[in-house]
Amino acid sequence: MNIDEKRRMTFPLRLAISMKEMANILAQKDGVSLNHFISLAVAEKISRLEAEALNEHHDLSRRQKITSAAGVLHRTLYS
Repeated sequence: MNIDEKRRMTFPLRLAISMKEMANILAQKDGVSLNHFISLAVAEKISRLEAEALNEHHDLSRRQKITSAAGVLHRTLYS
């Protein structure tokens, strides 16, 4: 058993029959197993959520910098 096999975990997953059937069809079209297809779907969702969190962090950082710069300008112009 290699390292990757040791790090994997089985997980019972309950899906609606229609969702499983659609996932099966799409997995076959992609030429991958249903397990691989579901693993990819979970990985994509995690990646999307992490990217959204990172974007929110960058937006907050930008807003803080803009607020700080506006304060400097205000103090410079009106002090």
